[in-house]
Amino acid sequence: MEWMTLNNGVRIVIEPIEGARSTSTGVFVKAGTRTESSEEIGISHLIEHMLFKGTTTRSAKEIASFFDELGGSVNAFTSKDHTCYYVKTLDEHAVVAFDVLADMLFQSVFNEDELEKEKRVVLEEIKMYEDTPEDLVHEILADAVYRDDVLAQPILGTEESVLSLTREQIKRYVEKRYSGNQMVVSIAGHVTDELIEAVKSRFADIPSGESSKESTRPVLYSDKAVKRKDTEQAHLCWNFEAISAKDERLPHLALMNNAIGATMSSRLFQSIREEQGLAYSIYSYYTTFDDHGTFTIYVGTSPDTLEQVEAIMDRELAKLKGEGLTEEEVDKGKRQLKGSLVLGNESSSARMNRNGRNLLLLDEIEPIERVLDKVERIQTEEVNRLIQEVLNHVPAKSYVLPNEERLETEL
Repeated sequence: MEWMTLNNGVRIVIEPIEGARSTSTGVFVKAGTRTESSEEIGISHLIEHMLFKGTTTRSAKEIASFFDELGGSVNAFTSKDHTCYYVKTLDEHAVVAFDVLADMLFQSVFNEDELEKEKRVVLEEIKMYEDTPEDLVHEILADAVYRDDVLAQPILGTEESVLSLTREQIKRYVEKRYSGNQMVVSIAGHVTDELIEAVKSRFADIPSGESSKESTRPVLYSDKAVKRKDTEQAHLCWNFEAISAKDERLPHLALMNNAIGATMSSRLFQSIREEQGLAYSIYSYYTTFDDHGTFTIYVGTSPDTLEQVEAIMDRELAKLKGEGLTEEEVDKGKRQLKGSLVLGNESSSARMNRNGRNLLLLDEIEPIERVLDKVERIQTEEVNRLIQEVLNHVPAKSYVLPNEERLETEL
C-alpha cells in the first residue's frame, strides 16, 4: 500500500491486490451532517443524489446505462462525517469508469428541474425511514444523545429543510466542501499505472480550499426520546458513551460488542432471544468518530414484554460490569475478530472503503497486519476495564411504541 499527496491537498491511496480482476475506486469527501449549518441540514445527502442526475456531457440515463453496460457498479453514501462516491468494475474498464465518476464530481450541472424531482425522491426516502420503526428508533435516538448538536439532525434532513435548499446553496456548498484538502481518492484491486495517472490528472487542478474547521466535540446526554407509531412491536435503543476511532482500545471495543450483542452467541442474544424467546431482532453495535464514540443496543419486542426485556438487559449488563468477561470468552472473541477482519477485507471494495475512510477522517491507515497483532495481544483485564468504563455511563434511551396504550407501567 502507498499514498501520495498532490499539491492541492488531494490524497491518493493505492492498495494493489495480487490476482484481483476487479478495481474499486472511491472518492471520499469530508462532507456530512457535521459539516452542515442549521440552514443546510440534509444538503450533503441531496448533493450525493444530484451528482447522478447529469453532467455537461452525460444525462442521468446515460450515466446509469454506461455502468450497466460495463457490468460494473456505481454508488454513493452519505454519513454523519463524510460522503463517498465509488465504482467497481473489471480491471479493463477501470480507467473509463473513473473518468465518468470524475465527470459526475466536477461537471454536474445541478439542473433546477432535476433538483426539484430529486427533492421529492429524498422526501420519499425520509418517509420510508418514518415507516420503518427499526430505523426510526435509531433516528430519534440521536435526539436523546446529542440534543441541540448538529449530530442530532438526520443525515437525510427533514421535509422542511430539504424543500428549502436551493441550487445556489448547493453550488456554494460544493465549492467549499469538495476541495482538494478535504478529499481522498482510494483505489484497490488490480491497479494500473494508467489509472493512477488518470486520477492524478483529473484531481490536480481542483482548488485546494480553505483549511477545514475542526468539529467541536459534542456533549453526550442521557435523555429519553419516545415516538408513537402504528406498529405491532415496541422498539428500543440504549446508547452509551464509548471511545473514539483514534483510541488504541478500538479492538477491545469490537470484542466487547461481539460479546454483548453483535453475534448469535452473545450474552443478550442468548438470554433474550434464545432462552426467553422475547425478540426476533436484537443486536448491538458501536459508532466511532475522530473525537468520540457510542455503543448502542437495539431490541424489537412485544409491548407486553418490553419491561421484561429491559429488566434482562439491566441484569446482564450489571453482571458484565461486576464480573467481566471470562478468559474463555475473550479468547473466543479474539478468534471472532481476526476471522471477521480477514474475511471482511478480501474484496477490493472493502479495502478501498477502509483505506479511504481512515485516511480522510483519521489521517492514517493502520495496516491490517498491525490490527490483527493488536487483537492477538488483547488482555482480559483490559477488555473488562473498558466494559466498566462504557457501561458505567447512564444510557440515553429511545422508544418507538404502538399507538395503543397497552403499557401499564411508565417507561
